[in-house]
Amino acid sequence: MPPLFSVVIPTFNRSDLFPYAVKSILNQSFRDFEIVLSDNCSGDDTPQIAQQFGDPRFKYVCTSSHFTIGDSWEFARKQASGGLIIMLSDDDVLVSTALEHFAAEVQDCDGDFLFSSIAEYRDNTYPGEDRNSVSCTGFSGLSRVVSTDEFVRPLFSFRQKFNMHPSAFAFPKKIADYVASRTGRFFWTNGVEYSAWPITAAFAKRIVHMDMPLTILGRTGKSWGSNIVQCNPGKEKIQAFIKDVDHVHKYVPLNNFTIINLIAEGILTAKHLFPREFASYEFDELNYLRGVMHELRRRQALGVDVSAEIDETLRYSSKYPSLDRELRETKASSRYQKDSFVQLSRSAVGKLVGRKIRQRIHSSRLAQELKRGEVGQGFKISGDNFCFSNILECSQFLQKSAITPKLEALGVKAAPARHGIDLQFSQQ
Repeated sequence: MPPLFSVVIPTFNRSDLFPYAVKSILNQSFRDFEIVLSDNCSGDDTPQIAQQFGDPRFKYVCTSSHFTIGDSWEFARKQASGGLIIMLSDDDVLVSTALEHFAAEVQDCDGDFLFSSIAEYRDNTYPGEDRNSVSCTGFSGLSRVVSTDEFVRPLFSFRQKFNMHPSAFAFPKKIADYVASRTGRFFWTNGVEYSAWPITAAFAKRIVHMDMPLTILGRTGKSWGSNIVQCNPGKEKIQAFIKDVDHVHKYVPLNNFTIINLIAEGILTAKHLFPREFASYEFDELNYLRGVMHELRRRQALGVDVSAEIDETLRYSSKYPSLDRELRETKASSRYQKDSFVQLSRSAVGKLVGRKIRQRIHSSRLAQELKRGEVGQGFKISGDNFCFSNILECSQFLQKSAITPKLEALGVKAAPARHGIDLQFSQQ
């Protein structure tokens, strides 16, 4: 009988990272799963490291050649046999009770498209500040059903309500196979989630959000988000990341690699593939252009040369005179943003010693708050002060010191889910 969960881990040249992801699944309290490590034709020792996992629920597969991101993820997805699939990035992990909570919501809420809140861990190779630290927004510890409209509409208006990171989502194999039978595949775009998740939401029986950080996103020296969005690793490294993606944009008007453009290409792809299901959702081009320019300005402040992308955005926005003025005014003020950034950076260096002292005081107070389950305001802490030094140890800390105390304070406990849960899917 197929397992309830297939945890699929696409990887490429990250033999130092994916073992943490694999171990986080082997450590799960809920045991009805398989792990599929899908190697995108790595050139490092990934095959040899994979052989060290002798658990019968673990299997290693490899592409015939190096694929683009979308093709690699589609290949990986096809290897799954479980009723629910989680596409866990190779630099991320799940806390030890994650699958238990997912399974409980399948049973209790009849959910078939489920996702959790997240925390972010910056490891010791992160190309920016605050290495070996974790940040987590406030969370309630509760689950609730989310309507299709609540999930999808904010994407089309570029007022995203939930974090869409793939690692935090479990989706039904039956829906993915149905979508592939109609369109040729399930994962279509570079930002795979931005087409796949709206489509899944359109066909899901029930969408359930678990407001607790069951998923920890790894921010490393090899991570896309760290190098393309949050930091400036240098032109050569940025180009190496971009080389690995599909450069054809079918539906968006601009040609850049901002997250906003990934979102836009994804939702427009979903609308093209399933026009009836997304007929009521209009693409907000003005907010799209604002979002692109905001992201480009942020990169410019980091010293990344995005002048060509900014010029392209301004040329296109000239069709909207009022917006064009707004974006050009943003351009005029960007120099001051950059100067402020430099001044703040210099100031931070000068205050480093005082900052360390304040961190210790804050850590002592935070430890008491976590013990009482007081996580409503969120937190950002250093592993040096809470005795963790990698993402797996960080996940153990979050489980023991943040999630469990919060649930105990609420009097909530995940019900043991039975094996062999039936996931029905009918075409709508």
